[in-house]
Amino acid sequence: MNQSEVSALALRREKLARGRRTGVEGLVTNPRLLWIALVAALGGLNYGYEQGSYAQVLVMPSFTNDPRFSRIATDSSFKGWTVSVLPLGGWLGSLVNGYFVGKFGRRWAISAASFVCTLGGALTTGAANPDYLFAGRFFIGFSVGMMSTAVPTFLSELAPTELRGTTAGLFQFAVCLGIMISYWIGYGTNFISATSSVSWRIPLAVQCLPALLLMFGVWLIPESPRHLVNIGQEERARAVLAYIRRTGPDDELMNIELTEIKAEAIFGEAERYPHLVNRGPWSDVQIEFLEITTLFSSWDTFKRTATGGLTMFFQQWTGIDAIVNYAPTIFTSIGLTGNTTSLLASGVVGMLFVLSVLPAVQLIDKVGRRTLMLAGTAGMLLTLILVAALDASFGTRWDAHRAASWFTAACIWAYIGCFGFSWGPTSWCLIAEIFPLSLRGPGVALSASSNWMNNFVVSYTVPIMLTHITWRTYIVFICTLALGGLWVLFFLPETRGKSLEEMDLVFRSHTGSADVERMERIAREIGLRRYTVASDDEPEKDAADGTEKV
Repeated sequence: MNQSEVSALALRREKLARGRRTGVEGLVTNPRLLWIALVAALGGLNYGYEQGSYAQVLVMPSFTNDPRFSRIATDSSFKGWTVSVLPLGGWLGSLVNGYFVGKFGRRWAISAASFVCTLGGALTTGAANPDYLFAGRFFIGFSVGMMSTAVPTFLSELAPTELRGTTAGLFQFAVCLGIMISYWIGYGTNFISATSSVSWRIPLAVQCLPALLLMFGVWLIPESPRHLVNIGQEERARAVLAYIRRTGPDDELMNIELTEIKAEAIFGEAERYPHLVNRGPWSDVQIEFLEITTLFSSWDTFKRTATGGLTMFFQQWTGIDAIVNYAPTIFTSIGLTGNTTSLLASGVVGMLFVLSVLPAVQLIDKVGRRTLMLAGTAGMLLTLILVAALDASFGTRWDAHRAASWFTAACIWAYIGCFGFSWGPTSWCLIAEIFPLSLRGPGVALSASSNWMNNFVVSYTVPIMLTHITWRTYIVFICTLALGGLWVLFFLPETRGKSLEEMDLVFRSHTGSADVERMERIAREIGLRRYTVASDDEPEKDAADGTEKV
């Protein structure tokens, strides 16, 4: 199907969807989609909690004074390794899960990830030495890496176009909620005892609860219709779409969506790799490898691959995980001494994370991804510049300038708020929507792996940088943040209001002549073309009373 027909189909879909509610209001008015999104978003809750809980443990006296873990407390490089092993596991989990998402479905992938998370949580909770922490945090990282691939893909595929950003944004909201919960649980359990390990084991044990809920809860919601079409269960996919969209099986808008999904699915593996389809597990691995290489095989596909990878690169190098993973340590470094004070300041970070992501959930499908990212970048740059200047001026004498300490903390809180409504939700939304169906699994996996690998680098280097270059650490993030803003301004396309099947238009892709011929043949065979002319002979009706316009 050529570009003009895609445009005609987009206009037809836009006309049929006119007047539908967007944002939180649109999600609340569809309780079925809301329920599905809330269950799946437990994966984001896991992700956030795992990142935040260990940050609190690192400054608890009951942990730092334990001789079994003294090296973590005194060696900044070793501490960095115990933190960064989680994103290292996340990198591997996100890559591996690209295969599982496509082969076994979104629900199986999410449930398996939850099981691995429970195993990792048990190891860290019962840790008798650093080896247990390394192993447990690697398993936890592997699991949340799997979730970071599966959950945004799952949510974006279930949501209609006008609610896709809002629904996928719930993932980031759940991540922020998990961070907040972990911070406040850590703050509370710190009062239990300064010597008993119960104080730090309880926060690590709680991380198993959302994992268990998700492991079983994901089976209470339907599978992605896109996966069902991929495995040949078209009628089941139609039933799922009708259920979620709350329409009948003959609804034209729903049938356009289903027919587009079917066309792209046929154009996927069955057309490109007919000699490998249904040939066993090894052939599936071969297809996965070929799909990953396809991400780099032409300029058209490389543009999407680069967009996904750079989105996550710049998201991490805003410095956000330096704050998330080391919040109590950073607040201590700016003069907020005392474990209770630093933990309390970190608890405020968690609250701001949750509050700041709410405007994004409401606005992401109204003002667009780029607008939010640019606004957030400007705010983050300003606040980080202030933090760097204040730390440079008072870094050796914070005790004599308590007001400066708290103002610096306020700047960090404002920085968190700017990230919460911008790079946080928009990044995960973007990587889940820019790839075509046939490449969505490996594409999202590769993009998420960029997030985790850069998270690993940031997590390992930050304690070393804070020790050796102090306030100049913030200069590093100021520079990379500025580069990210320029990239968004000049190179990142806007995806608001585009269906997953319309991304060719967004990226101005041009497939080869053989691909065009195959897509046109598929369009004729399944009847997709009829929707592009369905409205040509229809009189336009007034939206208010349904009467024909003259």
